[in-house]
Amino acid sequence: MSARRAALSALVALIAVHIGCTLVALAAYSHRIGVVTHDGASFPVELLDAVVPLRDLLPAVLWLLPVTLLVTFAALGRWAVRRTVRPGDERLPRAAWTAGIAAVLLNPLAAVRYASASANGGEYMRTVQVETTLLVLAAAVATTMSALAVAGFVRRSDTVSPASRRMRVDDWSADAAGRE
Repeated sequence: MSARRAALSALVALIAVHIGCTLVALAAYSHRIGVVTHDGASFPVELLDAVVPLRDLLPAVLWLLPVTLLVTFAALGRWAVRRTVRPGDERLPRAAWTAGIAAVLLNPLAAVRYASASANGGEYMRTVQVETTLLVLAAAVATTMSALAVAGFVRRSDTVSPASRRMRVDDWSADAAGRE
């Protein structure tokens, strides 16, 4: 697999895992409020909890996020080493930097807010549900936008692969016939 393809696959996996973590975390948050206040949660949350208990699913999904993040960094590092063209004016787009900085700031803030709200009980969780939900969603959106901007940058760049150094049969026959 080429370095570019591995980096793009890792970025797509990061987006999917982060969105999955966000959905499971918000479902667990809603379910815990419903259990404590005896209001119940929405049907999709109750269905998900019936299929896989959210108290077991949330730690598993949250463990998967750092693993995916490490794989993504490794794949992007491999891609960066194999880049062929590094013109001086080629830089990561401003959108990627802005969203990346927002993601780096919002993700820990959202995690601390979520843990703080969860530790204080269901009534408090209900009180701060809107701001906690918006903070967690903002962190997921910033991470997704940053990963998409980096994926676009990776997609437009060139990488070295052993196959690209060899002359293909089609290239040789085109040169021999005088065509380009």
